[in-house]
Amino acid sequence: MEVHVKDIPDLLMANPITTTNLLHLLHLLLPIITLSLPSTPPPLPLLPIPTSTQLTFHLTELSLFLHFGPNTFTDTEWTTGDFPPSLFTPSSFSPTQWVSIAKASGFTRVILTAKHHDGFCLWPSELTEYSVRAATGWRVGGGDVVGDLSEAARREGIGFGVYLSPWDRHEGTYGRTKEYNEYYMGQLTELLTRYGTIKEVWLDGAKGEGEKDMDYYFDSWFALIRQLQPEAMIFSDAGPDTRWIGDEAGIAGSTCWSLFNRSDAKIGGTDPLYSRIGDPFGRDWVPAECDVSIRPGWFWHASEAPKSALTLLDIYYKSVGRNCLLLLNVPPNSSGLISDEDVQVLQEFAELRSVIFSNNLAKHALVSASSVRGGMSDSHFGSQNILEEGIFTYWAPEENLTDWTLYLDLVESKSFNVLQVQEPIHMGQRIIRFHVDINNGQGEWQTLVNGTTVGYKRLLQFRTVESQYLRLVIDNARAHPLVAFVGVYLDIYSQPAEVPGRSDVRQVVTTMTSQAFVRRKYMAMPL
Repeated sequence: MEVHVKDIPDLLMANPITTTNLLHLLHLLLPIITLSLPSTPPPLPLLPIPTSTQLTFHLTELSLFLHFGPNTFTDTEWTTGDFPPSLFTPSSFSPTQWVSIAKASGFTRVILTAKHHDGFCLWPSELTEYSVRAATGWRVGGGDVVGDLSEAARREGIGFGVYLSPWDRHEGTYGRTKEYNEYYMGQLTELLTRYGTIKEVWLDGAKGEGEKDMDYYFDSWFALIRQLQPEAMIFSDAGPDTRWIGDEAGIAGSTCWSLFNRSDAKIGGTDPLYSRIGDPFGRDWVPAECDVSIRPGWFWHASEAPKSALTLLDIYYKSVGRNCLLLLNVPPNSSGLISDEDVQVLQEFAELRSVIFSNNLAKHALVSASSVRGGMSDSHFGSQNILEEGIFTYWAPEENLTDWTLYLDLVESKSFNVLQVQEPIHMGQRIIRFHVDINNGQGEWQTLVNGTTVGYKRLLQFRTVESQYLRLVIDNARAHPLVAFVGVYLDIYSQPAEVPGRSDVRQVVTTMTSQAFVRRKYMAMPL
């Protein structure tokens, strides 16, 4: 029976007050009553919080590093700065291929080694003769790798960043502090004023033992970057915008805070453990970036082979899944192309992520919470928000309570082994410790997995279980916790040995991918 507000008087006159009529009446009046009540304002953000540029960085998740230069042609990782520019001859150079592969594989940003430690510049710098301008065997000295790649990225809607090595083994002024800092800032100015919007400027403290002493004017460099490219993230061992995770394996700590004390860090001298974990008492928001190469080396070598897609998936869980951005290095070869074997691995890596994370088993779950800010009828902060992908809507509990629990009913019993949790980080990073329970169907809750920090994204893997009911319990937090998203998934590739419900697995594979190579290469179990 459909009833409208204008029909209420007639309904009451023509019908006795039965239970059914009373329910219809309440159904009509409840929205009116709710709308008449003032909305509860959001809770106060918990400082520190990310800038708008840092928020965009978090949403990026995956960036592609492109190590390309003299080392590509000399089968080395570090050269001394005496590479003859005439040997720089990428005969099939195609930045369009690089960007297209990045985009197709789910990467939204590319970062180029515009100048590595050898000092050779991949743009026609006016401050040195040691650049592509002297590569007369390639485009008669008229080439510009930085310019071509920045334009290709712009056409595809991919962010573009540059790495400019502070250590320069060719430049004669290196070791003379004032002169070299002037030189370095001049090169920064060229890069930041010629090539449109720069999304990230990447620099580090790498320098070989026994090299000349140099004082870098980092504060002046950062001020120049802010002036010329205000939207650019600045990466270094110690920030200011994003920090190194402390290793080159692409793996973050199982506890990883975006909070950090920049005053306790020094570029080239930060404690790797501090970088890896962050600081729950940190005064600055400096999220971590995990860099790793798809190959053993950072530059292309014909003798090396890429990591497998399953290895990259494991790194993804331990980087993006631990509140970090993954910066994956994929070095172009001496022809100027990303090698076919690397392309295949990237395609498989993208397909694995798609198969696993496009099927959220909690998408249609029935959810409830121990409490809701503003009361259970306030939809602004209700538990249903955790089913909406993204971080800008969220569940918030009532204040002055310490029972912080979310309940999920998956409607039917399902097999799963991955949980995704996200915080609305624009409100600060809050969760210190949590755990997940499942119900055995007889009213008993059993702990499935424990976790620490969440941040932008936390992915937890565990033994494959089958259950209809689970609950997320926040055990400790810096303030009242906020949860933006909860997802439940089945990963049949990382843990294929003991998966109950084989018909469910068959359905996932059949419906979620048409790529035969995924099934062929990674389905280790018979169906």
